[in-house]
Amino acid sequence: MANITATTADAFIPEIWANSALEVLRNNTVLAGIVTKDTDVAAFGVGDVLHVPYPGSFSVNDKAAGSNVTTQTPTGTDTTVTLNKHKEVSFIVEDFARAVANQDIMARYVEAATIALAEQIETDLAALVASATTSVGTTATDITAATIRAARKALNDAKAPQAGRALVVSPKDEIALLGDANLATYFAYAQNGALQNGQIGRLYGFDIYMSQLVTKVSTTTHNPAFSPGAIILAMRGLPDAPAGSGAVSASLRDPQSGLVIRSTVSYNPSALGAQVTLDALYGVKILRDAKLVDVKS
Repeated sequence: MANITATTADAFIPEIWANSALEVLRNNTVLAGIVTKDTDVAAFGVGDVLHVPYPGSFSVNDKAAGSNVTTQTPTGTDTTVTLNKHKEVSFIVEDFARAVANQDIMARYVEAATIALAEQIETDLAALVASATTSVGTTATDITAATIRAARKALNDAKAPQAGRALVVSPKDEIALLGDANLATYFAYAQNGALQNGQIGRLYGFDIYMSQLVTKVSTTTHNPAFSPGAIILAMRGLPDAPAGSGAVSASLRDPQSGLVIRSTVSYNPSALGAQVTLDALYGVKILRDAKLVDVKS
C-alpha cells in the first residue's frame, strides 16, 4: 500500500489545515461560541465521562467583635458530561499533489467539510433547549418584544446572572423582531445598525443572535435564552495517527473559541487518492437548568 511519504506530508501539514478548519468552525457556529466550554487537546475516546464540579451555595454570617469568622463547607455538585459524539467529515482528493500545490482548492475542500461539522455541533446544542424546565412564548407565534421581556423576567426570578445573557433566535423570529412595531423607536435611535445591517444587537439585557439551526419540533420553534453556565459543550482531542501508519494527524484547540478539531490525511488505496478527515469528539448537556429559558415561537 502506498503511504504518505515525508515529502508528501510536508505539503499537508495537519496543523495548518486544522487551524484553517478551526477558523471556519468558529465563524459558522453561534451557540458553540457562546455556551460554556470545557475543552482540552489531550487525547480521549468515545464514551469517556468528564466530571465538571460546581460549588454549592454559601450563606452570609454576622461577624461579632472578638469572634472568629464562620467557615463553611458547602455541598457541591458534580455534573457529568459524556463524550458520546464523535463526528467526522472525510473526502478523497485523487490528485493530491495538484490540490496541495493549489492552496485555494484545498481551502475550499476544508471549508465545505468544516461547515458540515459546525452545523452538526450547533444542531446538537440547540436540541437541548426543548428539554428546559422553564419556557415562555407561544407555539407557532413569532417572538415579540413582550416575549423577550418575559424571558428576562424568568431568568431574573431564577436569580440567574445578568451579565453575558444571550438569546438565539430563528430566522423567522429575527425578521419578526426587526418588524415589531413596539421596537420601531428603539431601532430608529439605537446605534447598533439594526435597520442598516439587519443586526439586532443588544435588547432587554440580551445579546441577540440568529441561527438557522435553532431547533423546531413539529410547529414549535425552541429559541434559547440563557445566562452563562446554562449549557456546556465539552470537547476533547483525539489520538494522533500511529507512527508508521502512513497517516499524519493533529488535534488543535482554538484559543479564541475553545473549539477542538483533529485533521488526518492518509492514502486510500481503494479510491487511489489522499483521504482527508476532519473530526471532533464532544458532549453537550444542560449544566444549570435555572439559567436556561425555552422561548417558544
